[in-house]
Amino acid sequence: MGFGNVTSTSKTMKIIDTEKKIFVLIVEDDLLIQNIHKVIMTKFGTKVQIAANVKEVVVLFLSGASFDLILSDLEMPIMDGIEQRRSMGVTSMIVGVTSRNQDSEIQAFMKIGLNACYVKPLNAKKVTVVLNELKNI
Repeated sequence: MGFGNVTSTSKTMKIIDTEKKIFVLIVEDDLLIQNIHKVIMTKFGTKVQIAANVKEVVVLFLSGASFDLILSDLEMPIMDGIEQRRSMGVTSMIVGVTSRNQDSEIQAFMKIGLNACYVKPLNAKKVTVVLNELKNI
């Protein structure tokens, strides 16, 4: 994947010199957090799709959708399961977002197959770290 440097101004943050658009799936049931994450990811120049629950994620992947990055709430209604996505052959970078701030809980989430885990909501600094990690995968 060819990614450029992250730049920021007071109005916009973006990845410059990209050879490939980054496709991001936001898996989140809370509308406010969906919107916050969508706005931030869009400002970084990514293409965003939202799923409100894991059932919608399964439908997307079974229909052939592909994403470079999945930002997934870890406390989801209607089905949960990072393990399920991995068992479906999903190779995307999966970043968990959670309202839980305990190190032990975050470590437990990491053991289920996440590439990273952050307390929500995400911000520009966290997204910069995630995009730099994605660049190196």
